Amino acid sequence: MDKLDLFQVQLQTNPNGFMTLSESMGSRSDELIAKVLEESGAPTETVASSIFMRRFGFFISAQLYLLANGQMWAGPMSEVYLTEAEYGIAFEMDGKWLRPRQEGDLEMVLKDYALPVVETFRKIGPISRLNLWENIWGYVIWMYGMESSVQAEQDVRDLLSDSFWQPEMRKSHFKQFLGVHSLAQSKAEYKRVTCCLYKELPETDKCSYCPLRK
Repeated sequence: MDKLDLFQVQLQTNPNGFMTLSESMGSRSDELIAKVLEESGAPTETVASSIFMRRFGFFISAQLYLLANGQMWAGPMSEVYLTEAEYGIAFEMDGKWLRPRQEGDLEMVLKDYALPVVETFRKIGPISRLNLWENIWGYVIWMYGMESSVQAEQDVRDLLSDSFWQPEMRKSHFKQFLGVHSLAQSKAEYKRVTCCLYKELPETDKCSYCPLRK
């Protein structure tokens, strides 16, 4: 899938990296946060957690992109490798886990991949889960802006439905970020509800879509 590179994701025969996603959530979480602190200049673990989740938003967007095109990467998190990239962390996965899309895959991406990572890093931060879901949403809305298939449109409708997120979550955080705007308006004039804390990095100003920008 040619566009996967846009999401900092590569499918390899023998993927490798400095740790796996599952390790970053468990035995090596301190090591990951220390790495982000050092390389980004983040002043606190809260900021570092948010910066990492901005990168993780690429991974989830790549998964949703695959689904919109009738495919699914269904491997375990222990097979998702974090790698070094020019502008931060990227991802490598083994292509053997790529298969045709099946019923329930969209819910799998949301609840088996995104949710556990959000819940882990909100505690590591500590930081609001709302911030972290919006870090993912920013890239998701960008990805769907490039997709015009019937499947992509159906996926968006599902992701904006409260019932689709239940019972694990009370409501759709993605719908919450739209506010009074339609999806089309949000695509054209993207504005965050929460601050991603990127402004806390050295020599960095507020993003153009930051809610704190006047």
